[in-house]
Amino acid sequence: MARFRRFEALLLLCLALTACGDSASSDAATKPVEAAAKTAAPRACDVLTSADAEKALGRAVQRLPNDGGPAGLDICQYGYQGERIADAGNVSVTLQPVDIASLRKGVVDAGGTPEPVVGLGDSAFWTADYGLYVGKGNRTAIYLLGAGGMADAKARSIELARATSGRF
Repeated sequence: MARFRRFEALLLLCLALTACGDSASSDAATKPVEAAAKTAAPRACDVLTSADAEKALGRAVQRLPNDGGPAGLDICQYGYQGERIADAGNVSVTLQPVDIASLRKGVVDAGGTPEPVVGLGDSAFWTADYGLYVGKGNRTAIYLLGAGGMADAKARSIELARATSGRF
């Protein structure tokens, strides 16, 4: 019986010590995780919201499923489909972990003619065929916007980027 009481006392002591663990060491263990979460780069859907997409397209939208394709790209896209085939629209933002100069070279090599856009990110350019590119450091956001009957995708893309590019 005395042996059983010693075991109970030892067990209670261990439980008490565990419960009263050093909070400094547990705080130290969680700080790297919290720091990583705070410094994690924003994702495309952090940049483009449904409200942004609705404003850009001028009507209600739905988020479209996107797994990034075979390249695993970070894409966020919204769209709508009306009653007629031509009554459709789509807006997307793709975030690339690539500097804008490299992407500009790729656009030029593919036959595009980049037009500089002032006041967006570190650098920005527009092409009718490839959309709006906004670079910040070693990341670039590519904005694509289109809808049946849309008169000026360039102006709307730039307006959307001005409203959202501060998020990446």
